Amino acid sequence: MSLLAAAPALTISGTTAYGAYVSPISPYASTLVVYYARSVSITVAAGWLIWLVFTTSQRQDGARKLSPAVRWAGHAVAIAAVLLNRADPASNWWGLRNLAAAALFGALTLAVMRRCGGSREQLGIGPPGVSTARGRAQAVSVGAAVGLAALITIVIVNALPTFLPDAGSAYGGSQAGFLGWKNFWLEAANVVVTGVVEDVVMVGAIVSLLAMARRPAWEMYALSLTIEVGMHLYFGVPAIGISLVAAVSLALYRHTGRLTPIVIAHIAYDLCNDLPVPDWALGLLLAATASIAALVTGVTTPRARAASDHLPVIADMEVRP
Repeated sequence: MSLLAAAPALTISGTTAYGAYVSPISPYASTLVVYYARSVSITVAAGWLIWLVFTTSQRQDGARKLSPAVRWAGHAVAIAAVLLNRADPASNWWGLRNLAAAALFGALTLAVMRRCGGSREQLGIGPPGVSTARGRAQAVSVGAAVGLAALITIVIVNALPTFLPDAGSAYGGSQAGFLGWKNFWLEAANVVVTGVVEDVVMVGAIVSLLAMARRPAWEMYALSLTIEVGMHLYFGVPAIGISLVAAVSLALYRHTGRLTPIVIAHIAYDLCNDLPVPDWALGLLLAATASIAALVTGVTTPRARAASDHLPVIADMEVRP
């Protein structure tokens, strides 16, 4: 599922980096390869989701049966993603396409988790204790820490070309221009699908499913970070800097079991990174917020927490019998 979700971005980055550093690729060939990668990715994901939603006879013991409304909603999301995938990337319909793709891979992740015996709470969406003072403080701490890691990552990515010869970005321009963000609507829609793919799938799904399969932590980091860096190869060699925010997000998720704050922080940072605020000022603000929220989390944690207030730790996740 992770490779399926990342296939379009991996194709774009791969063809761009190959054309810049190995051998030129004609624009027609590059566009054709990316088009088919997107089409295959969305079509397979849509078919997989429909199959998972409607084959309820194989669900895990104790799993609640899906209501007809949820089934048809999953069907509608899959069909919409396939139909909108034919939209022109230069049109405003492309924004709807990205939102449909985000909904598709989000729903697919939940469906795969359910089939494997997991749940939305185990994935880190609304786990127990989120409405308590400790839960809210922890969410703020996780979100601010991810934002700080993203800020440091961008600084590293922008600084590396200064120290590495010929390490400029393969696309040779702004990220917004390279990805076709012609207005805020297209940028926002692209950021949403990026947040779902890079956090819900590359962090939540990889860690949760490998943990339920009793796989070691290094496999989670290796798979997630390799795909994350591969999706950003249009940065050239500086793409290795992406591993910082990816590793921080994965570590925070494994420690706290909180996924929603990571997704929200990623989307918010990407939408607000053009604000006229110095990096050092934003970094101080995020660091102070994360520290204060972490302190509040510790202060508001009772010595003997009730089981209902326990936030799941992914590292200790077990498969339900």
